[in-house]
Amino acid sequence: MFGPGRALFDRVRSQVREDFRADPFLPYIMVAATLLASFWFFHRIPNFATRDEKDRLIDAMVPYGRVLADPSIESLQAGVQWSRVPFGATLYLFALALLPVVVVALVTGRGDIFTSVGYPSSAFGYYGLWASTPEWVWTWSLAFVRLFNVAFAIGSVYLTYRLGTAVVDRATGRLAATLLTLTFGFLTIAHEGGEDMPALFFVLLALNFLYVYIRTGERLPFYVGAACGGAAIAFKLTAAPVILGVGVAHLLRALQTDEDTLRTLLAPRLLVTGAAVGLVTILVGFPTFMVGGFDQIVTRFFGGSASRVSWPTGPDAPISWWFLRGYFSGMGLPLFFASVAGVVGSVAGLRKQRESGSGIALVLVMLVLYVGMFTQWHDFRVHHLLPTFPLLALLLANALSDLREWNPSVARPIVALLLVTTAIYAGMGTVGFASMPRDDAEAWLAANADENDTVEVYRVNIQDTAIPHGMNVNHRFQDRTAQDPCPEYIQLGYRDLLYLKNGTYYRNGERQQRYVRALVEEETDYEIVAEFGERPPEFVPQRATPGDYTDLLRYGVVPQTDQFADEQELRANQYTLVLQRSEPCRTPHESGF
Repeated sequence: MFGPGRALFDRVRSQVREDFRADPFLPYIMVAATLLASFWFFHRIPNFATRDEKDRLIDAMVPYGRVLADPSIESLQAGVQWSRVPFGATLYLFALALLPVVVVALVTGRGDIFTSVGYPSSAFGYYGLWASTPEWVWTWSLAFVRLFNVAFAIGSVYLTYRLGTAVVDRATGRLAATLLTLTFGFLTIAHEGGEDMPALFFVLLALNFLYVYIRTGERLPFYVGAACGGAAIAFKLTAAPVILGVGVAHLLRALQTDEDTLRTLLAPRLLVTGAAVGLVTILVGFPTFMVGGFDQIVTRFFGGSASRVSWPTGPDAPISWWFLRGYFSGMGLPLFFASVAGVVGSVAGLRKQRESGSGIALVLVMLVLYVGMFTQWHDFRVHHLLPTFPLLALLLANALSDLREWNPSVARPIVALLLVTTAIYAGMGTVGFASMPRDDAEAWLAANADENDTVEVYRVNIQDTAIPHGMNVNHRFQDRTAQDPCPEYIQLGYRDLLYLKNGTYYRNGERQQRYVRALVEEETDYEIVAEFGERPPEFVPQRATPGDYTDLLRYGVVPQTDQFADEQELRANQYTLVLQRSEPCRTPHESGF
């Protein structure tokens, strides 16, 4: 019954063992990937690295809580369908990460932690649930989530190596894996929980199996490649280009086979079976489908995803500006320009590469599909560009391999310079996780604030603040009667300071601007007592001007720069001011928000 699948598994296991035996450098690459991807992985815990990380974890907590409170199929259905939107296989992954924490809670008689979750209010980023749930639950569940993500990142590095080795040679695979390991945007996504890294892993797994199919014509790798592509889409719908990648792989196989090209191309059984395998994998990957939430699936596929194309989450600017902003920030200038040259070189070398040509063509097509998809969007972030990083690394490594064959004396210093500059950029960015402004601000408040002190914040989401777990908070979604009329502390962050910058696309308001200016100039009953991160000039954030390409150059030199929307916020975005009351409280404090 499991014959073909077991045989394929044995082949994969043997291939991995062979790679580590045959290549003495591979273990070092994997160790480097592990160290960089996991370095200070616990930053922001028990708070969240991104809003998506928070939402996905709570999406998994609710079904656990509903089933434990009322063990029934109906409770499971209601818990799964409660989700903000059905984010596919990510719910499975986060539920698995949360399982040990749930087991510990049950064994220690603390099952009420989860049975009391109910359907939490989303006010202030589910702050009520976050504050009422013991800190250790968030600490350990987020730690498991992050470590899962690190594992997918390490797997993605190996799969990049394997594809480069299979298509060209081991030297190319090594270089591609090393370049991906040193891509700061890749390492940034490795430091958060979500669907991006698992989706990338399955895209690369699909490409590896599809390349085996191109070389051998075996049907099983084709079906497994289709299933892996379906799994990638189940994690993240923007992995959809892999569908066309499956079709391109079939076309490339037909073009290089010794058999009749048309007969090979017209293989209805192969194509229908592959499509069915992919579709079933996608549907099974959505828990909402498994519990009968068909309307939510339709909305997710044809509503939310379609609207993202034109939905602005950043200022108006040419799409080329957004591409450069993302790539400069995610790769650094040397790696980006080298990657562009690598793409050009790989295209130019297609005619010469008879054996590896089909693999390079497959990678090129996937890159074109991803870039083409994002050109239709209003804006996007580094995490959207993540699937293109290993593709660019493979094409660059391939072009450098050709250069090495043509003139080794030129290739060696170019490779050395590229690796050194990229390692410096990625290393500086990764080391920065050990001292993030919000983490430092939380530690300061935990050490200096008294037990009953209150901190007032003005963000709309707890993820955007630096609040120690258990500290009293005034936030804008509270009823005024529930707020402390005389908070001891006020906290301002980078997003608050954007009110001081005229003409921003999102944060405008004269009243808020006057209030923030009065706070930073200490014209109120509060004075600045602590500051974390690099202060913007005159407290005014200096973001790149939308559409100005020269402003973007800094993003490719300084790794931790500001981001928009739901991207992980790095050092620039995490700038935090803490103000403390300097005068006795005689009248209730009036906020400008």
